[in-house]
Amino acid sequence: MLNHRRFMSLLLALGAFALLAGCSNEGSDPLATGPTGDDYDSLDFSDEFGGLTASDEDEAFGEDALKALLLAEENEEVADPLCDDAQVRAWERLGNLPANAHDPARPHFTYVRLRWGMLRGPEDTLAVEPPCGATDWTGVIRADRGTVVVKRLIRFERPLDHVIWPRLDRQTVALVSHTYCGFDGIVLQIIEPPLATGQEAPETPNKLHIDMPLYSAEFNVADLADLDEVTPVDDLGNAFQITGFGLTDIDYCPKGFLSGAWRMLPDTAVAVVDSCDGCGIRMGKWLGAWTDLTGRLKGFMRGGYGVNAEGERVFVGKAIGRGGRFHALIRGTWEPAGAENELATFQGEWVLAGGSVDGLLGGEAHPVEGYPGGFYVGRWTTLCDDEAAEKVR
Repeated sequence: MLNHRRFMSLLLALGAFALLAGCSNEGSDPLATGPTGDDYDSLDFSDEFGGLTASDEDEAFGEDALKALLLAEENEEVADPLCDDAQVRAWERLGNLPANAHDPARPHFTYVRLRWGMLRGPEDTLAVEPPCGATDWTGVIRADRGTVVVKRLIRFERPLDHVIWPRLDRQTVALVSHTYCGFDGIVLQIIEPPLATGQEAPETPNKLHIDMPLYSAEFNVADLADLDEVTPVDDLGNAFQITGFGLTDIDYCPKGFLSGAWRMLPDTAVAVVDSCDGCGIRMGKWLGAWTDLTGRLKGFMRGGYGVNAEGERVFVGKAIGRGGRFHALIRGTWEPAGAENELATFQGEWVLAGGSVDGLLGGEAHPVEGYPGGFYVGRWTTLCDDEAAEKVR
C-alpha cells in the first residue's frame, strides 16, 4: 500500500477506459471544439454530450488526487519472471493477433483485477480519516490450471507489502499485504493454453481460489469475465473487490478497466440547470480514470448524470489522455439505486473527434456509508472485438 500519510488523497486505484484503436465507423460531421477546459457544473442533459466539446483539458483535469495516480505508477510495476517465459511469450503473440473467439487452437486469457481494504474514490471528501489500524490481507491466490502472471501491484507499500518470490509454481501467487486507511490490489493474467490435437477438455472447470484472513472464495475462471463484485468483510469499512475480463484477443483491439468516484447532488430541486430552458436536471457527477488490461494508466474521465427534457436518464462525459489531450466524448444511460438520484449502473459509448463511435463502456456504482455517493468500477472496449463488447454490454 502506498504510504497513507503521503497519499491520503489517493484513495482509488483506478481501472480503465481506453480510446486507442482505429476499429470504428467513420463519421462525417466533426464534433464541436471549444477552448481548453469545459464547464462540468453546467451540463446540458438535453444535448447528446451534455454540451461538452472535443477540447483538451488540464492534466488530470487539474485534480491533485488524479495527478497522484501518475506519480504512484512507478511503484506499481512488477517484474514477474513468467513475463519472460518462452511459452508465455508465444501465447501472448497469438493473443496480439486478430482472433476468432471460438478458435480452439488459441489460448484463452482472463484478466482479473483485485482490490482489498478501504475502497474509495479520488476525492478528498471520501478519505478515511486516520488513525486506522493495520488490516492483514496476507494470503494466497491460485488457479487450478494454466499459468498465472502478475501484471501489476496496486498501491503496495514495498518492501513491507510484496509478492513472495520465487513463486511456488505457475498457478500460485503468495503475497504479503497490510492496509490502513487505504487499500492494496493486484492485476493478474490467467492463461489457459489451447488443447492439443486429440486432447479432450477437462471435465472439471478451472477455478481461481482466493485465501486471505478476511476473505476466502473460489470462482470458475470462465465466470470471471462477467464478474464485478464488491464484498464487505468487516464493520470497519474494509471490502474485497474483484473484476474480470475473459478474452482470446488481448491487444489487437484495446480494452481494459475503468473506475472512479461518483457523488449525488444534495437535492434534485437545486440541481435544475438554470443556464437554459429545457436543459434537464443534474442528478450527480463522476470522476475517474481508465487503464489497459494490465492496469497501466491511460488517462482520465469526467462527467455527470441526470435527466433530459424528455425525462430520459442521461450519462455524459469526456475522456482525456495522461497529459490532458482530448480522446473522446461519452454518452449513455444510467439506472438508479434506492434513491432517485443514486447511481447504480451505467452503460454507454465514446465518440471520437471526427464523430465516429469507437467503443463501449459500462459499470456498476457502489455507495460509501456516510457519504452521498461512492465509487464505481467497470470495463471498456473498442468496437472491433465482439467478444469483449458482449462483456461490456
